[in-house]
Amino acid sequence: MPNLEDYNQPLSDQIVFIVEQGNRLHQDHKWEQALDKYTEAWELLPEPIAHWDLTEWIASCKMSIYMDRQDYQKAHQWALIAVEAVKDNPRHTSAKINVGITCYETGAMSDAYTWFEQAHQFGGARAFQGFDHKYLQFYTQMKQVEKGEVK
Repeated sequence: MPNLEDYNQPLSDQIVFIVEQGNRLHQDHKWEQALDKYTEAWELLPEPIAHWDLTEWIASCKMSIYMDRQDYQKAHQWALIAVEAVKDNPRHTSAKINVGITCYETGAMSDAYTWFEQAHQFGGARAFQGFDHKYLQFYTQMKQVEKGEVK
C-alpha cells in the first residue's frame, strides 16, 4: 500500500490536517462534526481509495465514532473497510480486532471469535493491548471451549 505523501505531499498533508481536526472534535465528543471532517478527508483520497496508506486510518476513525455512538452496524461497515485496506499487512492486527469488536457488540460471537483468532495468530495477547480486556477474555474463554478445556 503506497504512501500518498510519496505521490502527492500537499494532498497528504491536507488530509492528515483534516483528520487531526476530526480527532480533536472526536475527543470533545462532537461526533457529528468529527464525522464531517473524516468524510471530508475520505472524499479527498484519490481513486482507488483502498489503495492508499491513509485509508485504514480514516476508516478506523469513522468506525471509532460509530462505536462511541453504539451504532455497531455502521461501525462494522467501516471496520471492514479498514481491514480490507490493510489485508496485505498481517501486522495490522488492530484492524482485525476492530472487526471482531463490532461483531461482538452486535452479538455475532462466532464471527467475533474468528476475527479475534486471526489477530491472535499473528500478535498473540499483545494484539489486544489498548482494547477493553473483555475482548481478550472472551477470546480466551472461547479458545478454551474450542480445545475442550472447559467442562
